[in-house]
Amino acid sequence: MTEPIAVIFLTFDRTQYAVRSLQSLKDKLRYPDLRYYLADDGSRQDHIATILDMTKDLNMIGWHTIPSGTYGRNANEAWQLTQQACKLALFVEDDWELTQELDLYPYAALLMENESIGMVRLGYLNLNMRGTVFGHSGLLYWRLDRECDPYVFTGHPSLRHTRYWNAYGKYPEGLQPGDTELAYAYQFRKAQGPDIVWPNHNGDYGKFAHIGEIQSY
Repeated sequence: MTEPIAVIFLTFDRTQYAVRSLQSLKDKLRYPDLRYYLADDGSRQDHIATILDMTKDLNMIGWHTIPSGTYGRNANEAWQLTQQACKLALFVEDDWELTQELDLYPYAALLMENESIGMVRLGYLNLNMRGTVFGHSGLLYWRLDRECDPYVFTGHPSLRHTRYWNAYGKYPEGLQPGDTELAYAYQFRKAQGPDIVWPNHNGDYGKFAHIGEIQSY
């Protein structure tokens, strides 16, 4: 039986980017059981309407908008609500475009079969990152050294198991997006828990491209 994946699409008022990002997921993301969740951080009504219109042909399990919210609160609410239906969640911010077909099945199987792994990172790698190579189902991965870079955890697209949430807790709330990312990365580095891995068969830049002008909305 295939474990369902919640696709958590995090967005705030960047309609041009969000349309490109969501359309790329619809066109190129492959998995038998995808369940989409729209997490909006208090956008204009026209932005919300545009994105919701794009979801009419998707398997939606919910959406929310948080007036005057913050990135941390937005992500926390989405993750908490989707865990009721899915042990796995693909996090995608609205300025990441999937440029090639991506089959999530190998990564879902890896997370379901290995309790020492909590997250598969799917954005690009920083040049100074290090890790230990291992194999699973014929594919090679890096188990990233959590002390090799401040951003081993990052807001890049990633597939996560609920054990990541259970080990490292919620995102900090009330901070600007970049500060939230850095603070949550610190929680990962300083706590004991499941590792972050990188599928090195995707190449250094992965299959997602960052199309926004800033790293987080």
